Amino acid sequence: MSNDPSGNLNLSPELKMRFQEWYTKGNEMMAKGAHDYATEMFVQCVLGDPSNIIYIQAYILNLRQKYNDNKKGNSFAFLKSTGIKTAIKTASVRKKWDDVIKNGAEMLKINPWDAGTFAAMGRACLEMDYPLAGLAYYKQAVESSPNDVEINRVSARALQEMEEYDQAIACWSRVLKIKPNDEEASKSIGDLMVEKTIKVGKYNNAETENNKKSIAQYRENVQNIEYEERVELSPEELFEKIVRKNPDNVSLYIDRADFLFQSNQIKEAENVLLRLLKVQDKPEYRLRLIEVRQRRLMDELNKIKSNYESTDKPEVKDKLKPLFAAKKQELEQVTLQMRTMRVEQNPSNSRYRFDMGDAYQSQGKYKEAIAEYQAAKSDVSMQGDCLLALGQCFQQIKQYRLALTHYQQAIASIVGEGDAKKKVLYLAARLAFGLNDYDKAEDFASQLAAIDFSYKDVGELLDKIAKNRIN
Repeated sequence: MSNDPSGNLNLSPELKMRFQEWYTKGNEMMAKGAHDYATEMFVQCVLGDPSNIIYIQAYILNLRQKYNDNKKGNSFAFLKSTGIKTAIKTASVRKKWDDVIKNGAEMLKINPWDAGTFAAMGRACLEMDYPLAGLAYYKQAVESSPNDVEINRVSARALQEMEEYDQAIACWSRVLKIKPNDEEASKSIGDLMVEKTIKVGKYNNAETENNKKSIAQYRENVQNIEYEERVELSPEELFEKIVRKNPDNVSLYIDRADFLFQSNQIKEAENVLLRLLKVQDKPEYRLRLIEVRQRRLMDELNKIKSNYESTDKPEVKDKLKPLFAAKKQELEQVTLQMRTMRVEQNPSNSRYRFDMGDAYQSQGKYKEAIAEYQAAKSDVSMQGDCLLALGQCFQQIKQYRLALTHYQQAIASIVGEGDAKKKVLYLAARLAFGLNDYDKAEDFASQLAAIDFSYKDVGELLDKIAKNRIN
């Protein structure tokens, strides 16, 4: 893997597709409130493509939702973070930037407002030549701790390197507000204003010439377009001009759609893929179109939901309700179509089989779902989730003993104490209690209580188990 001149990783189509699958799944889980599951999806995207700011934003947003935007993260963040912060510092000193990103991502799981971690990850991205990602992390650092002198100082220096003059000046201005006599801040603001004037006015001929060479190198694959014209064209205009000269080059459409999608221009990406299908209609292109369409519908549904929750006007709510229902139905249909196409084109992909099982389960087609989950179970990384889902399906078709067996296997397979572990312990305890197996019911409920005593009605369940034992 290498970087392109814009500071993004050059990834293979297969890797791009894999990260996109995880990103889509992460968004689905975040919308359902399954934040631990979403975290595991998003973190693979962030570590696999650290240059992608869309993945970074989704990762942070999901973690902040998990902690109900409490601005401090885990209650024991201070105790849990010591070792991770030491690892970040050590990796930074040794210039092992990949390790900084990896440990930084772990630290954000504990506290997604930690300004020092954001700053360290921003520096790592700059060192790895991912300027946009670096900018995203430094922005988070300042927003997380706007009155921290050192964070503003470090961020200002980095922003100056990236020629983000206004943001750098804003950081130094905050330093001056807190420390009015700070000499470095005063001098830096003056220097930045001069640099900005030179840059905007293009008074530095040598610098301007270097910029031209950089742009020319980035566009070297574009033939028969004069250099000056290329500089003046927007990315969209440049794409249209190239396509007119090479209308049958499918890679042009694929790259453009991928860029638009990563830039969160979903509708535009969808339109480019529709044009691609007119040039060459292939199953994988149709699948990509459906995936992009599913993301657009998800965004539209979330927007309607947000508008509904933010208004107090009954007449507005009455109008939004049918819109939400219609959009939700459309999203469900497209999601089912997407999952079906994925399995048809990739029958050995365990993730796709699992998602297909979810689709069947949501429709009440439990026997069909069981077949998909069993097919996906061979993937060790998904075994716990598959066993949990199988237990739920067997319980729905009244195969209670078989369901309990799968719950027990899932408890043994699921690592950690996240949402999935809590859910399966609760379901197992409830089912065992219903089957009058009080020993197992107490065992499962006690394990859950040790992890999270506030989970649903586990305390009441333990009382009921004890009462039934006495009787």
